Amino acid sequence: MASSDTTTQTAMQKFIPPSIDCWKASDSSRIYTGEEIFDYMDGAGEIYRSYNFQKLLVQRYACPNQEEILIEVFDMGSARNAFGVYTYMQGRGTSVTIGQDGEYKMGLLCFWKDKYFICIRVEKENPQASKAIFDLGEKIARAIPTEGKRPDIVKHIPLNKYLEKSLRYFYRYEILNIHFYVADSNILNLNDSTEGVLVRSKKDSSYLLLAGYPNKEQTDSAYNSFLTHYMPDSKESGIVKTENEKWTTCTKEKNYFVIMFDVPTKEQAMISLETFKRRLP
Repeated sequence: MASSDTTTQTAMQKFIPPSIDCWKASDSSRIYTGEEIFDYMDGAGEIYRSYNFQKLLVQRYACPNQEEILIEVFDMGSARNAFGVYTYMQGRGTSVTIGQDGEYKMGLLCFWKDKYFICIRVEKENPQASKAIFDLGEKIARAIPTEGKRPDIVKHIPLNKYLEKSLRYFYRYEILNIHFYVADSNILNLNDSTEGVLVRSKKDSSYLLLAGYPNKEQTDSAYNSFLTHYMPDSKESGIVKTENEKWTTCTKEKNYFVIMFDVPTKEQAMISLETFKRRLP
């Protein structure tokens, strides 16, 4: 069941307008916290929980002879979590200038701002409903008073060489495996104190994984773990040809661990790795 925490509900409710055009709130908003998210969205809640989801506000709007509009405001606890969830979703629609990043596709608007990730949707898109969705999004974005800081690790990705919409930010190996399967277990030693970025190359569709660790000791441990489990027969060279006839290579630099997956040739893998390594501080 939804939580009855009225203080929490009031704090999030201030972002939500009571009406937009002919659409009016059709019932009271509902708040879901912690494990309650599974009461609302079943298995999909695992994604949000993997980014340390805190609370979800759900508000429905009705308009005579029109489709219902649904608003979901996720309090992710921090800007890095809100950004992470957004990157998990991005790449499915057209970029829009709402919030700090936004996308729209077929009646679904998603964006993030500060520690919040917001989805506004209508089941069957039409011009009037789409306009209301954008108006709602702009009102909500303006009502959130501050912007969140993007994770610093993202600054190291040269987006002129990589597909921006392919970028995924995470710190749990379960999320990494959804986008690019590495191993059943957490061989990169990812946890809440680490962070990772996965992005795809424009040139050859290979993947770059950049992981950041709190200190050199943890970086070394993750590096050695990856070599041991992923390329046990190539630990000395740090490069291996995988079953798909492509190449994976890796290196470490201070508190960063860099892996190139699915590079077409060995030479290209080594050049790409060394080129990227020079970008790191």
